[in-house]
Amino acid sequence: MSVRKRPAAPANVHEFIHSAAADSAQSNGDAVVPVKLRVPAQLLSQVDSIVAKRRPAPSRHQWLLEAIYEKIERESASL
Repeated sequence: MSVRKRPAAPANVHEFIHSAAADSAQSNGDAVVPVKLRVPAQLLSQVDSIVAKRRPAPSRHQWLLEAIYEKIERESASL
């Protein structure tokens, strides 16, 4: 077993999270970037009620991604 030096601790939590996300993206080949999204509470309630009616119910995250992909597809078709 080889002995290696312990990696230096990151300067702050955000740097650590970013480096962990980058490592994860490199390992699976797809870069995933976290996005902070502010949504009106009423709109989010509507999304949640639609998600709950589907079987099997996708996660809210998955449903929002589907909606984004559908919108991109429609917009791209009109160009």
